[in-house]
Amino acid sequence: MGCKVCKVKGVQSEIKLKNNDKLILQNLYQNREGLRVITLMKLTNLKKRNIYKRLNILREKGLIENIFPVWKIPYGRVNFCSKLLRSDNIFELHNIGCVVKLIKIPDWWSRRKNYLIRLKEFQFKKVDWGKKNSNPYIQLINENWVIQTYPESLIIISRKRYYSDNPYELSINFLKDIYDLLDWFEERFRFKFFLEGIPHIELRSNDFNRLNDYIANKVKDLKTKFLVQIDKRRKVWVDLSEPFGKEANYPEGQEILEKVTKDHLLNKPMLNSELQLVVSQTAKQIQQVTNNQLLDARNIIKHQKVLDEMLITMKLIQKNINRKD
Repeated sequence: MGCKVCKVKGVQSEIKLKNNDKLILQNLYQNREGLRVITLMKLTNLKKRNIYKRLNILREKGLIENIFPVWKIPYGRVNFCSKLLRSDNIFELHNIGCVVKLIKIPDWWSRRKNYLIRLKEFQFKKVDWGKKNSNPYIQLINENWVIQTYPESLIIISRKRYYSDNPYELSINFLKDIYDLLDWFEERFRFKFFLEGIPHIELRSNDFNRLNDYIANKVKDLKTKFLVQIDKRRKVWVDLSEPFGKEANYPEGQEILEKVTKDHLLNKPMLNSELQLVVSQTAKQIQQVTNNQLLDARNIIKHQKVLDEMLITMKLIQKNINRKD
C-alpha cells in the first residue's frame, strides 16, 4: 500500500518542564489520588506562592487538574506524565486523522450499512451530513478510532495519544496503527480494498494548505521518499513526489487533482506522449486521404474534359450528317 503524507490533522506539541515543575509533577505522579497544596509544600520545600504559580502553569499545559481541594494528574495523562518526567523534551500527537481513498470497492459497498452494522467491535451510527443531507456517512467508533465511511473513501481519526522525544516517530507510530486497522478491515470483509503500490492514504488538516510539519520536513531534507517498513510484507512509502504529492490550495482544485489521479489508476488512459503519437499518425492519415481526394478530383476534371470534347465531336458529326441529307 502506498501512502502520501502531505497534511496532518492534529496537534503535535512540545512540552518542556522547569525543575520545580518536575518536582511537583513527580509528587503528584507518586500520589495518584491527588495532593493538597499544603502537602505539596512539605514534600517539595517550595513556598506557597511558588507552588500555586507552578500548579497553574501545569494545569494550562493540560498535565494536571484541580478538584478542590486536591491537585492531581487527570485520567488518561498518567503515561504521558511518566514519560515527561524521564525527558524534558517530549512530543505529543493527538487528534490525528487521515483520508483513505477507496479506488476499488466491493459490489455491496453501496449497501454497506447492512454489513458495517455487524461489526461488534464498533458502535454504529448513521449520520446525515451536508446541505439537505447531501453527503451522509456511516460512522464506526470505539475507544481507539472514529471511522466515517463514504461511497469512495474512509475518514479515520485516531482517539489515541502518541508520545515520543522524536516527533518523526510519532507519525510513524500512527501509520503503523493505521496499517493494522486497514489490514483488519480487509480481513473482516474478505475484500482487497487497498491495491499494492498505489497511494491510498493522505494525512490531512482542516484546510487545504500543506502544513510545515515534521514529517514533511523530513521528506524535504532527504529530497526523496522514505520507507516505513512495518514487516516483510507491509511497506509504506512516504513522499511528496509528483503527481501524488501534488495538492491544490483550494478545495475544487484538490478535487480535480484527485479525480485525475483516480482516472489514471482505474481507466489507464494514454500518456501525453502516446496521445501525441496518435495525433501525429492521425494527421498523416488525414493528409493521405486529402491527397487521394485531390488526385481523384483531378482525374474527374480530366475525364469531364474528355467527355466534353467527345460531345463536341458528336455534335459536329451530327451537323455533317444533316447537311448531306
